[in-house]
Amino acid sequence: MRIAADDARSDYEAVRLMETKYTEADFERLSWHDCHIWGLELRAGDPDEGDWTSDLALDIDFIVEWLCGVEGAAQFRVAPATLVFHGVTDLRITIDWGDSGFRVALHEVSIDRIEREPVREQQVYLDRPYYSWRVKLNWPQSGEIAFGAVGLTQTLRAEPVLTDKQRLSRHERGRLTNR
Repeated sequence: MRIAADDARSDYEAVRLMETKYTEADFERLSWHDCHIWGLELRAGDPDEGDWTSDLALDIDFIVEWLCGVEGAAQFRVAPATLVFHGVTDLRITIDWGDSGFRVALHEVSIDRIEREPVREQQVYLDRPYYSWRVKLNWPQSGEIAFGAVGLTQTLRAEPVLTDKQRLSRHERGRLTNR
């Protein structure tokens, strides 16, 4: 959602009342453009115990709202969130910061977009649609996380914070989530 900065105060109450949990049913109306990834977790169950969990969880800063100012300045409402893809198969992670001779430290990972396409002949979840997903990255360039999954859930872990950046600092995230 993009609105003029002058409307930001009047619309803040609406933002406070916004949803905190999303599913694959919300996919078409959500955007992860410029959202930062802070962590990745593989949630694999134990089939010997009847636990067939196969989830991929991303710890992200979700940009809830873009506030575009009249003179080109922008602000953002950003919240720490957990984005989980369910029933994951064929995971492929391609992230390459290059070869600096061990001089360049890790830096942020940013999402360009998330794409999905139905898998026609899938044989994993016969009772519902199954998708091929691609998390395309802005940075590092040409990075991608690709996999199959039945769906997603995203949960905001704190109230959105108004900021001039498209991400929260480590300090802000810790304060908001008590970590």
